Amino acid sequence: MMNKITLIFLTALALATSAFAASSCPGIEAGTKAYNESDFERAIDEWRTCVDNGMADADLYYNLGNAYFRNGNLGFSIFYYKQALRLRANDDDIQHNLKYAQAMTKDKVDEDEEENPILATLFNVHHALSLKAQLFVLLVIFWIIAFVFIARRLVAGERNKNICTGVVFALSIVFCVVGASAAYKVIVLETDITGVVTAKDADVTSAPSDKSQTLNTLSEGTSFEVLGIQGNFAEIRLGEKVKGFVKLSEVGIVK
Repeated sequence: MMNKITLIFLTALALATSAFAASSCPGIEAGTKAYNESDFERAIDEWRTCVDNGMADADLYYNLGNAYFRNGNLGFSIFYYKQALRLRANDDDIQHNLKYAQAMTKDKVDEDEEENPILATLFNVHHALSLKAQLFVLLVIFWIIAFVFIARRLVAGERNKNICTGVVFALSIVFCVVGASAAYKVIVLETDITGVVTAKDADVTSAPSDKSQTLNTLSEGTSFEVLGIQGNFAEIRLGEKVKGFVKLSEVGIVK
């Protein structure tokens, strides 16, 4: 139980720290000025200094994605859009730009076009609130439940006590649903690792070695699932047909 509480606290602290960093990195304003002057390379250099100094902020990643896209670097633009979306999954602008950039990639994975409406609704509800907002909602619900529980012991009459019991029961269900969604997001942040080809292309080899056989070649901007890291290589999977190893120097790992 203590580990779960610690994890929630550290998550909230990380979000608060990133917001503070956004206003303290001097590269933010310099990069914005360069971007507005269409000097995208300088904007990238300025904003990357903030990233290199440990800043993790959705707006920064989103702006870097835009700068790389305008500069003709499709792979890095998708990489940073994905980084931004990982921190702000329900942002329409990030989703739109990511889809637009991904539509320009050469490698495609066959997907079922039919979408289950029930699953689609659950997905939208799950991403309706950010993790930070969900943690705040959980805190509010917890204190409301505590207040109603105390009120139940103080009010007179069986009817009033039953109303309090019903309110506690309903809020407990909401608390569990929101808690499950938040917990899933935390788990995904820790375990669901994806990558993007940032080089012009990347060879997929049969083993984590420069001398191993080349199985496939992925083009710039292609996204894939990361199964693990072995030395200077990442073990990846793309759909049902592509599985092997790529050089870390040719890809970006979204985490």
